[in-house]
Amino acid sequence: MRLLVRLALLGLVGLVAIGFALNQWVQTDSNPTESPKSSVVVLNGQCETEGVSLVIDFGAEGDIQSLEKCVLNYTDTSWNLFEAAGTTVTGTSKYPIGFVCRIQGFPDESHEPCLDMPNTKVGSWAYFVAPTGSKEWQYSTWGAANHKPACGTAEAWLFKLPSEDLEEPPLIKPKTSVCSSN
Repeated sequence: MRLLVRLALLGLVGLVAIGFALNQWVQTDSNPTESPKSSVVVLNGQCETEGVSLVIDFGAEGDIQSLEKCVLNYTDTSWNLFEAAGTTVTGTSKYPIGFVCRIQGFPDESHEPCLDMPNTKVGSWAYFVAPTGSKEWQYSTWGAANHKPACGTAEAWLFKLPSEDLEEPPLIKPKTSVCSSN
């Protein structure tokens, strides 16, 4: 009887190990932190005809000039768009790709340590999108790690102070277009 129990336990451990290995293989294939595989081209300013525009506005307290980038040939997630555009993004220690805590080092570590959730008493990043053909920003209800921007769209990140309306869009207007591949 003990031999049967041991064999059953060994079989169960083997199945768990196989399941774990398969899960790791599947997750690796769709890991939102992997770098984009395509050969992207980055231009200064928003896209005029093709590509995905990225706007980063450091808000009222940021004495950093806003950034506008056009990323051509881009097919990955909004989270990876930062890296493709040559900018840096930091999540929190607890949620490394769940929450945008810092962009281009702002806010600095002395104001926001980025441990758990971003501290809304310091301020936080608001995420906006503009679909193809739109001239206005829409407050995004999805996360950057789960969203894949299409060619011709625009994305914006605006740092908001606690006293500011989180859904009030950036003053910089989005530039969108209809791509020839759409």
